[in-house]
Parts: sequence; structure tokens; C-alpha cells
Amino acid sequence: MAVNSTYMITFGIVFIVVAVQMAYSIKCWECRSDSDPKCADPFDNSTLSITDCRQVESKEHLPGVRATMCRKIRQKVHGEWRYFRSCAFMGEPGIGGDERFCVMRSGTYNIFMEYCTCNSKDGCNSAPQFAPKQWSLAILTVLSIMLYRLF
Repeated sequence: MAVNSTYMITFGIVFIVVAVQMAYSIKCWECRSDSDPKCADPFDNSTLSITDCRQVESKEHLPGVRATMCRKIRQKVHGEWRYFRSCAFMGEPGIGGDERFCVMRSGTYNIFMEYCTCNSKDGCNSAPQFAPKQWSLAILTVLSIMLYRLF
């Protein structure tokens, strides 16, 4: 029984280290539709390389803050749609943590903006709508229950 619990503890530690590493090392698409029409929806990443957000320089006005999410902005200004995809430094994924939803704003002079953030997987800012990361929560729950029963 001691051998099994040692394997479970080792597996748990390795899994947590990998999950934390994945959470802090996301890769995102970076482009602007005003300079590259393939950046618009439907998104065509065939000529783009994905950017490791750990390599993105921190912002001067946000000292010490690192990019931990991906962002997609869809903007309509005077009837023209523009798309921006990049690493994101602040905010939370989706609305209330649900990446399927984006923040939408409209203003005067025919201006509309949709702001989407995600951290569920590398390149998550490619899709028109993001998918939530629920598998990792389920695995952590099962692992916690198994470790709890061992002790």
C-alpha cells in the first residue's frame, strides 16, 4: 500500500507542477487585421507563428506584470470591422471566468467593441468563441479525493 501512495503523491506533484507551468506559459496569436487581412474572422493562421507570451516584453505602465492570457478584440469603427489578437496582461478570462462570453461595448458615432480573453489553451484567441477549461478542474478534483483517501 505504501508503494501505491508514493506513486499517487508523485503523480499528484508532477501533475500540479505541469498544470501550473501550463497556466503561466500560454501562447497566443498576435496580429492586426488592418495590416494582415487573415487576422479577421474567419481566422487564417496559416502564415502566422504563434507567440509565447513569456517572451513578450512587459509594458512600461505595468511594471512586473506578465502576460498570462490571450486576447481578441473585434471592433467596428464607422462601419469597418477590425480585429486584434495578442497576449493579454490584465483582466480575467471571459466574463466571470466563463470564456464563452466576451465583454461588449457600443458607443456613439457607430462604434462597437467586443473584448474576449482566454487562457484555456495555446492559441485560444483564434476562435470566434472561446471554450472553457473544465477538464483540468475535474482532474484536480479527482486527484484531491484520491490523495485525501490515502491519508
